[in-house]
Amino acid sequence: MKWLRKDSYGIPIILAVGLHLSIVVAGLLVIDFGDEEQKKPKRPPIVNATVIDISQTIIGKREAEEKAANQRAAALAEQKKKEAEQQKRKEAQRKALEEKEKQLARAKQQAQEKAEAEKKAAEQKREAERQRLAKEAERKRAAEEAEKKRLAEQQAKEKQRKEELARKVEAERQAEEERKRQEEAARLAKERKKAEEAAALAAAEEAKRQAAEAQMVQSISGLINDRVTANWNRPPSARNGMKTYLRIYFLPNGEVRSVDVTRSSGDALFDQKAVDAVYKVGKIDELSNVDSYVFERNFRQVDLIFNPQDLRN
Repeated sequence: MKWLRKDSYGIPIILAVGLHLSIVVAGLLVIDFGDEEQKKPKRPPIVNATVIDISQTIIGKREAEEKAANQRAAALAEQKKKEAEQQKRKEAQRKALEEKEKQLARAKQQAQEKAEAEKKAAEQKREAERQRLAKEAERKRAAEEAEKKRLAEQQAKEKQRKEELARKVEAERQAEEERKRQEEAARLAKERKKAEEAAALAAAEEAKRQAAEAQMVQSISGLINDRVTANWNRPPSARNGMKTYLRIYFLPNGEVRSVDVTRSSGDALFDQKAVDAVYKVGKIDELSNVDSYVFERNFRQVDLIFNPQDLRN
């Protein structure tokens, strides 16, 4: 029913009318019992129909107030409803704004994550490229090192081959030199042996010659001494122990060229007699048969110690 709706005014009106009727009846009853001093004769009740403006009664006013209150309440409710709807719209807008902000934040986060992912991917790509380049550089370095090592080994082998060849050549050279040295040593030894044999033979010949020369020199020296002594005239002053040192110069044919006294006996007459005896010899014929070398070395000049043994004391 329409008057049963929450926003209908039927029920308040009925209540207000009932309230006013109750008040009128109560007022009549009070007036009836309270006016004891002015007792009037009872009149037959007269029913007068009076149109009452309910809005001017307490009930009417109350109803009006209640109506106004209900209207205010309804307006307040409507306002609250509008405010609630507005608040709801604001909340929805706020939520939409928050959602939009969240979406923007998510989009920003996604963009940032995407940028970071792209940055990370780029870094990974750069790192992969760096590692690839590093591996390539390492591979190239390893290849260069291997090539260097190969070249070094090749050079070392070549150097070793050259050294071995040089050692072989040097060994052959030294062997050839040793062979030549040994041949030369053998030749020199042979020549030295020959020389030694020749020297030994020459030495033997020289010794023999020297022995013969010495013997001859001794023999001729003895001969000269004997002949000088044989031609010496003893002076009266001669005494045992007197010695006169004479140097006699001979010619190659054996003739006496001159005589000198190199050391006197102390007696001039003794010395002079010795010199005279040499000159008396005049010539030693045996010297003409002596080799010139032997003569020049032994008889060109002869030192003679003249000391006769048959002198008196």
